[in-house]
Amino acid sequence: MKEVEVVNAHHERATLRVGEVFLKIDTDQSNTEVEVEAMAPVPTPEVLWRRPPVLALATVPGTALGRLGEPSTASAATGTAAGAAT
Repeated sequence: MKEVEVVNAHHERATLRVGEVFLKIDTDQSNTEVEVEAMAPVPTPEVLWRRPPVLALATVPGTALGRLGEPSTASAATGTAAGAAT
């Protein structure tokens, strides 16, 4: 079995990574529905499956701009370009 990494967690939502899949678990299912709808018009990870309260997302190809809790190694121009793409 692949390692489970907690990417983000608080009292309402948790995001886990298992290999190349992200699992988003939310106490309010309407938040997940809104997120899926918002992802439609922009390049986003593929929704692999939804089984409330879990949303499974594929990883997005490319280079990470940063990691939670670590300083970003990306240039300011890279961050600006990423923001402009959405």
